[in-house]
Amino acid sequence: MQTSDRTRGVALLVPRLLSIQTDPAEFETADAVAEAIERSAEALLRWHDELAEIQQKRPPSPGLPDPVLVEPPADGPAHASPRLAQQVYAGNIPADPAGLEYAAGELHVIAHTVTRVARSCTYESTAAQGHEIAQALTGLSEALRELADTLRTEAARLGDGSGGGTDQVLGRVVRAEHAARLAAATTLRG
Repeated sequence: MQTSDRTRGVALLVPRLLSIQTDPAEFETADAVAEAIERSAEALLRWHDELAEIQQKRPPSPGLPDPVLVEPPADGPAHASPRLAQQVYAGNIPADPAGLEYAAGELHVIAHTVTRVARSCTYESTAAQGHEIAQALTGLSEALRELADTLRTEAARLGDGSGGGTDQVLGRVVRAEHAARLAAATTLRG
């Protein structure tokens, strides 16, 4: 792959990444995932610029992350929003597991492409940046896939009454949403 093709390919990943939408059960989770996707897109743009500099025969720059005000993820117990609790007690989980799986698949494809480009980099520091981005996208992809699996399983349990009670279903959904939020909150944090 030619360097110009490589940089163009990385640039084209950014709008694809930014087009990913998720519909988990909690709005906080959707916001955390959207922020993680934005940080990932910014990292891809910085990496694209690094690849473009190499194409122009300049030495690579250190690629420092932009300063970000970091809010540490909450380590305390996760609680259901009133909206989620009301929906679960009514027999419904307000989420789209298929959409989450699609988003996870898109993140996986983007991560694979980034890995392929990173392997073709001649500068070790530039390759390492690409591998870091790919690893972060893969982690977010896995978290979304796990969330989708949990939401689908718990929705089925609500439907057939085999979940050990609505409180237990709600607890499992809340823990899965919290895990996805934590994964998103730590994605490519400076």
